[in-house]
Formats: sequence, C-alpha cells, structure tokens
Amino acid sequence: MQKLLYLISVTSLLLLAACGDTTEEDLGGNVDTDTTNENTEQQAEDTSNNEKEINEVIVDNENVKVTLVKIVSKSDDIWGNSVEVVYDVTNKRSDNIEVQARNVSVDDRMVDETLLSMSQEVAPGKSATATLTINEFEGYEFPKFENNFEMTLHIFSWDNMDYTEEHPVSITF
Repeated sequence: MQKLLYLISVTSLLLLAACGDTTEEDLGGNVDTDTTNENTEQQAEDTSNNEKEINEVIVDNENVKVTLVKIVSKSDDIWGNSVEVVYDVTNKRSDNIEVQARNVSVDDRMVDETLLSMSQEVAPGKSATATLTINEFEGYEFPKFENNFEMTLHIFSWDNMDYTEEHPVSITF
C-alpha cells in the first residue's frame, strides 16, 4: 500500500513539474515590434493635449511667490477629459506651507468640488509645482474653458495656525 501511495505521489509531482515548464519563448523572448509600435501609436492617438502658456505672477510678497505657469487640457479615450492648472510656488517662510484651491469657477460657473484636486506642501526655502487637476466624472458638468478661469489660492501653515493668505486668480481666454 505504501509503495502505491509513493508511486502516485512521485507521478503527481512529475506531472506538476511538466505543466510548470516554461521556455524563454513563453516569457516573451520573441517580441513582435510591429505590434508594439502599433500599440504606441494607438496610445498617442487616444490622448491629445492642448496647452496654454500663461506665466503670470499671482503673488510675490515676503512669504511666497506664486506663478501661474500654464493650463493644460487633456483628452483621453480611457480616462476622459481633464484640465491641469500648473503653478510654481516658492516658500519664503521658515515653516512649511500648504497651497490649496478654493472657489474655482470656469466660464462664470462654479466647478463642483468633486471634480477638483489640489493640495501641495512646500518646505521652507523650497519651490514646488502645485497642480490643480479638474477631472471629468460621469454625472457632473465638466467645464469647457472658453471664456475665463477664476479661483482663490488658499495658503496656510500647519506649523503656525495664525498664518493664512488668500489670493485671487483670474484669467481671461
């Protein structure tokens, strides 16, 4: 009985080992470059960008310098539409600051906060890119960016709760 059990165990192990055998070809040793190029071209067609260079200083005081660098509209067949409003922020303070977006409106209509994302921490004496991202979500009106863009830059410090600044941003297209 033990010999039969041993024989079945060995046979099972050999069968499992044979099923798990892989070769270099199985692991992608031969890659079809034509297919790879077609996929890259397809991805490029699926995504299109529209960039507006702004380079406007929003605030430059003893605490911070903030420049609105550009507004980038993106359209992607998979991820949908999005807009990125890119700021360059320099922290002149001796404590960390946080930069956030408030009261965002496009074409004189408020943008639902569900679509918005922006919060950037900047260390003392450092610069950072702060990006307001507006993503298209089903069930929410996505702005067209035809006439104007307005928002309030809210700057504060978690280290010093007495410090806060708000600066209006207004761009006409």
